[in-house]
Amino acid sequence: MSTLNLASRQYWQSFYQHDLQTWIFWAKTAAAALIGLWLAYRFQLDSPSTVVITVFIVMQSRNGMVLAKSFYRAIGTIAGSIVALLLVATFPDERLGFLAGLALWVGFCTAGARYFRNFQAYAFVLAGYTAALVGLPAALDPEHAFYIGVARLSDVMLGIMVASVMSAIVFPQPLEDLLQQTAQTRLQHFLRNTLRVLQGGVPRADWIALHLEAIQEILQLDSYRSGAFFESSRGRRKNMRVRQMIADMMFASGSLHLLNSHIRRLQRDTLAPVRIKSENLIDSIRLDFQEIQQQIQNGEIITAENQLQSLQNRTVQQLDELRISLLDDLNADQRLALDSLILLLLRFLAELRRYMVSYGQLLCPEAIKAAPPLPLAIARVQEKHWHASFDRPPTEIAQPLSAALRSMVVVAVVSLFWLNTAWPSGPEAVIIAVVLSALFSTFPNPLASVRQMGFGVLTAFLSALLFSLEFLPRISGFPMLALALLPFLLIPPWLLTRTRWSGTAAGFGIFFPLFAIPGDGQEISYSALLNNGTAQLLAVFIVGIAFYLIFPVGNSWERERILKRFRGLVRVAAQAPLFNLRNQFQAESREYLRLLAADLSPQQASDLKILREVMRLNELAEGILQLRILLHAQAEMAGEQPLSRYEAQYVTPLLEAFPKKYEVPMSANYENRLCAVMDAAANLPVETVDTALHPILPPDALFRVYVHVIASVSRRFSVASEAEHAR
Repeated sequence: MSTLNLASRQYWQSFYQHDLQTWIFWAKTAAAALIGLWLAYRFQLDSPSTVVITVFIVMQSRNGMVLAKSFYRAIGTIAGSIVALLLVATFPDERLGFLAGLALWVGFCTAGARYFRNFQAYAFVLAGYTAALVGLPAALDPEHAFYIGVARLSDVMLGIMVASVMSAIVFPQPLEDLLQQTAQTRLQHFLRNTLRVLQGGVPRADWIALHLEAIQEILQLDSYRSGAFFESSRGRRKNMRVRQMIADMMFASGSLHLLNSHIRRLQRDTLAPVRIKSENLIDSIRLDFQEIQQQIQNGEIITAENQLQSLQNRTVQQLDELRISLLDDLNADQRLALDSLILLLLRFLAELRRYMVSYGQLLCPEAIKAAPPLPLAIARVQEKHWHASFDRPPTEIAQPLSAALRSMVVVAVVSLFWLNTAWPSGPEAVIIAVVLSALFSTFPNPLASVRQMGFGVLTAFLSALLFSLEFLPRISGFPMLALALLPFLLIPPWLLTRTRWSGTAAGFGIFFPLFAIPGDGQEISYSALLNNGTAQLLAVFIVGIAFYLIFPVGNSWERERILKRFRGLVRVAAQAPLFNLRNQFQAESREYLRLLAADLSPQQASDLKILREVMRLNELAEGILQLRILLHAQAEMAGEQPLSRYEAQYVTPLLEAFPKKYEVPMSANYENRLCAVMDAAANLPVETVDTALHPILPPDALFRVYVHVIASVSRRFSVASEAEHAR
């Protein structure tokens, strides 16, 4: 009996922790849809189904996400309604002129949705298809155009209000908790990757997968940040802290990438003395990281930060002793490998501590107030607080343009079909084609999303037929209507909580109310239902064909342009003004890698070759950036830059040798200059340690390390055999 009680207690505890919130979300969504429908009938609105659809679109599991999506949906609806009325006024009796203007507007909004991210992109989508939703009925009845626009706006605003109030007052689920959980998960994954690096390095193929996983988590974290901004004043106060944490996380990731490459390089037989002598030290660091990871998991942030600080101080002392004891026993290459390990390891620990403190300031700002100093006095180079914004990501212009062209072609094809056949349901087909072509242009895999949406539309159509034929004729009064609709209204939120079926949830949630819910005093027309259902399915089919034929995801033109931009980042890192450059590089490189990897598979040899090239370019640009920062770091004496004398003589000629399009393999001119700088760096006079630059290494050693990193990555571009460096 006690065993049964224990099992029952564990079941209900698990249900409360995991399933209860999901059930609450289902109930809130269905209740908000029914309340919105009742109010629409009560106020005698023209389209009660639009109110229900708006509730399904806006309703999210967290309150901040509902408010953010509602805000941008309202902006998009207002902008689209205004443009629709302007188009109707400009082309009152010219359908071709109106449709051409509509296609141009939809193309512009689709390009904006493809360029922006988060809910800003959603506002562009709404502005595009609201113009069609309002404009097409208004163009067919110009005398009532303003009334149609106001009616559409009223329906949408009522749905927004109901969803927002329901989310805020009925078992509200704050987004701030999810933001903190996601931040903790990202830090845990970062520490997990660090442990793998310290265990001997992560192979290149695995590192690519980990890098892409980190990018997705960063984007998710930034999405929650933008939603929390609308949720509360506390969320707005934490907005800059989240941005700072994202920036520090990206910088620490860049240093970890260089450290991983170097630790893998230490596996070579020629560098065995360095690897063997440093194994005990690295093992002790790894054990400390395991404890820190456990402390973070237990919520002991202050303890974890203090232990990391102690680890950093102890590692400095141990590395200093190791360098002194080994310096006379190593050859030139081995000394360079040891210095590289010292510099990259200490820099990573310093930047990880910055990241850890930023994380602590987000969760408990009253306990952690001051951030540690940046390594190598970077603050004097950057001069301002770092922040990372992903609302306006760097995007290759080919993608917004191709998305705009695709949407315009879809609108043109469906519109011409409607005009030439005088199809009664043609306007509905045009509207749905506009909605889907704009909406799915923002998805990483639009073709798969269209397939899911098509299944949702078909299911909604069949369900609407069942409801209209079997339920609706037997219903009298709103309570019976609500009871009959309730099982169908629970389907979209239930599917939405299954990530695999999100497209199907959207299709069912949008189209079932459109097909099944009658207007106030509207008679049931089965022929109209069949015509409209056929129109919606045809529009989905045409949009799917367009995504398959017109600039499909991963087409060679877009891929080559993105890869070209990624290669250009090396030149930017080498020659652009240094102010805030590392932040710009981190954001751009991750965005371009995300776009490239959307349709690349590491299992394919050709795709893996591209991903390896991108990761090497990323490593090369990171090494160049850190070298440039090192050259401009301030020493103990105000205004003095000990390494600036190296820049004009050695570094500037090397960086100027980068061609506009970084060549793979590298050009003979660049290779010759690289060899000259390597020879010069090997013969630099030995200098004394300047603790403002580094607690262990003198300036000449610092310079040699980064030149070695740049040379090592550059030479890998000229290696014929990929297998040699695939470990």
